[in-house]
Amino acid sequence: MVIALLNESDMNLSDEVIEMILDKTFAEADTNGDGKIDPEEWRDFVMHNPSLMKNMTLPYLKDITTAFPSFVFRSEVDDAAS
Repeated sequence: MVIALLNESDMNLSDEVIEMILDKTFAEADTNGDGKIDPEEWRDFVMHNPSLMKNMTLPYLKDITTAFPSFVFRSEVDDAAS
């Protein structure tokens, strides 16, 4: 999603810069440093960054797919895994 939005916005960031942004964001959320973001860490992260929730609503995602056609929300479920 991040890469599609950057491409559609004509923001030309190197892979290294994108990786740094993602690593920094993950490190901020993973406060106990175990390599996972548990529900409490996620809640705390969202409370300190409330705009994240706006960006994760279905209406917002629908707007993104309209404004940025290269970002298409696709979901597939493997019935055999159930």
